[in-house]
Amino acid sequence: MPSPPPLPARSEPLFILGCVRSGTTLVRDLLRRQPNVICPEETHYFRYGEPFRTGGHSHPLLNSPTLLKHREIDGIPPEAFRKMLMQSRTRGELLCRHVHHMAGARGLDDYRWFDKTPQNVYGLPLILAEFPKARILHLVRNPLNVVASLKLGKVMKVTDIHGACNYWIEAVTIIRQMRARLNDRLLELRYEDVTADPVASMRTLLAFSGLGTQEGVYSARDAHEERNQYLDILSQEERAKVAQRCAALAADYGYDLR
Repeated sequence: MPSPPPLPARSEPLFILGCVRSGTTLVRDLLRRQPNVICPEETHYFRYGEPFRTGGHSHPLLNSPTLLKHREIDGIPPEAFRKMLMQSRTRGELLCRHVHHMAGARGLDDYRWFDKTPQNVYGLPLILAEFPKARILHLVRNPLNVVASLKLGKVMKVTDIHGACNYWIEAVTIIRQMRARLNDRLLELRYEDVTADPVASMRTLLAFSGLGTQEGVYSARDAHEERNQYLDILSQEERAKVAQRCAALAADYGYDLR
């Protein structure tokens, strides 16, 4: 079996993790403005709990229409992905091949890369095992607005309020349990702070991630401040359920759900 392609010597990949609907796409698009930086569309390689290269892990990767579309955007046709999958022994090797394929298509030998798949938070211990120098960005957003966004369903729809709460609770809980292990390799940013001052937030993220130094490509117009859409989308009863489930964890990030 061929060995995975080598990573660039200076590679310390960044993984953007957390709850869905928390601004990870916005931050990904801003980071992509840095030269010679590669980020796939969402990979989900570390998301699924089944062992790598078993049916339970490979089936969604091979058959999910969303992931097929993501790889089409990345320029990886289905047969090329199947070959990459069968050449790889681990999730990390598959991710390296994915990034290497994108770099080759762009003619890049010297590049930096990051992965933006919020649900990969479920595989955080495996990420750290396969990428010992990885840095983790955890984006967190007021759970009331996360649940409202999921209920609205423009990107993904979750109508069960407790299920929507669990998207937020589980992601935050995993990060909290791993904080001591990560130490200075973890950066946590609130979505509300990113949207209020994208320039300062990107300055902080660039210094943390090492993905670039060009701060001048960002401006206040890159984001709009949080609109608190939960006020229009969630009923009083639904807000009370979110507060009951999430208030204790949310307070750790400065959110008062009362």
